[in-house]
Amino acid sequence: MTVTTAALGAARVISWDRQARRNAWDLATMTAIADAIEAAGGDAEVRCIVLRGSGEHFSAGDDLQAAIEADSTAWAATMESFQRLTRVVLAAPVPAIAAVDGVCVGGALEFAASCDLRLCTDRVLLMTPEVGIGLVASNAGTLLLPEVLGESAARELLLGGEPRDAEWAREHGFATEMVGPDELDARIEHWAAVFSRTSRAAVAATKAMLNERFGALLGEAMDRETHHGVRLFDEDDAKAALRAFAAARRAG
Repeated sequence: MTVTTAALGAARVISWDRQARRNAWDLATMTAIADAIEAAGGDAEVRCIVLRGSGEHFSAGDDLQAAIEADSTAWAATMESFQRLTRVVLAAPVPAIAAVDGVCVGGALEFAASCDLRLCTDRVLLMTPEVGIGLVASNAGTLLLPEVLGESAARELLLGGEPRDAEWAREHGFATEMVGPDELDARIEHWAAVFSRTSRAAVAATKAMLNERFGALLGEAMDRETHHGVRLFDEDDAKAALRAFAAARRAG
């Protein structure tokens, strides 16, 4: 996996490239993305951060092959890495834009939910498959998804574990905008230009006030998810379900 940062005027575009695995993330990738977000947010010239996968997919979420081979300690580290991604996006003093094309699954979907805007293509596919593989949300999804989607739709997604299409994403507020894949770059450029005209200090203060309502709830949600995630990871049915899901993903 390669993680790169490119300048787009006053924006920084952070992208990851592992197209053969639908841009699934391992620990090193999540660390690199989080580091890049912190670096971009710390640059006084930057007015927004764009986050996107290379090719036709945002991210298939966690690298399940690594998860199959992990023990509960390693799985806890994976969850902490997902949680750091959410924390750095929420803490960034500039808007974070998730450019979501293709699959957006599991922890990657929760990560996108923590962003300020989500520019989605009309071929986006959302899924939180954790309940089908004996696990739970990892990076405050149980807090953030109800905020983004509403309580009913979040429960549908998190408890059912079934894929949802672009129309569902638009209907339930996941997508700030819905465009064709060939229009995505133009909309990124549009929003980069919009934010380039804003006061960084005023935007930082406004974003901090918007996120203040999470307060201690964010850490509490992450602690609960880690507790239950690690507990469930040790169950035999989780490992078997992980292997089956990973095999189905490879076949698909």
